Amino acid sequence: MAKGHSLLTRIRHPQFAVARRSISSQETRDSVLAHLKVICETRAGTALSCPSYGTATVSEMVHAFPDAIAEMSRSIRETIRHYEPRMTNVRIVHLPAEDLTLRYEITADLVADGQRVPVRFETNLDPSQRFSIR
Repeated sequence: MAKGHSLLTRIRHPQFAVARRSISSQETRDSVLAHLKVICETRAGTALSCPSYGTATVSEMVHAFPDAIAEMSRSIRETIRHYEPRMTNVRIVHLPAEDLTLRYEITADLVADGQRVPVRFETNLDPSQRFSIR
C-alpha cells in the first residue's frame, strides 16, 4: 500500500505513489479561506523566514485615520496577491461599520480544476485587533 510511505520513498519508487484525485471547487475554496485566516492573523514582520508575509499592523496605522482604511485594504490585497496564487483579480472594498470595526469585502476569481470560480469573503478587524474572515 502507498499509504504511509514517505515522500522520498514515493519519489524513488513510483509504484508506491497514489494517483492524485481531483479537488473540488469547494475544497479549494475551504483551503483558500483557511490560508486567508492565517494571512490576516499574521502581522507583517513577524514571520522570521518571510518578513513581508501578513498584513499591516493596525496599531501603527491608528494615527493615520481615515487614510488607514485604504492602507489596510492595500496591505490585504498585496499580501493575497503575493501569497495566495489560487486567487486572481483580487478586489478589496471597505464596508462601512457603525462601530470601530474595519470591515472589508474580498472578491476574486478562484482558480480550481482549470476553471475560474468567483468567490467572496468578508473580513472584520475589531478594535482589539482580532481578525475574522468568512
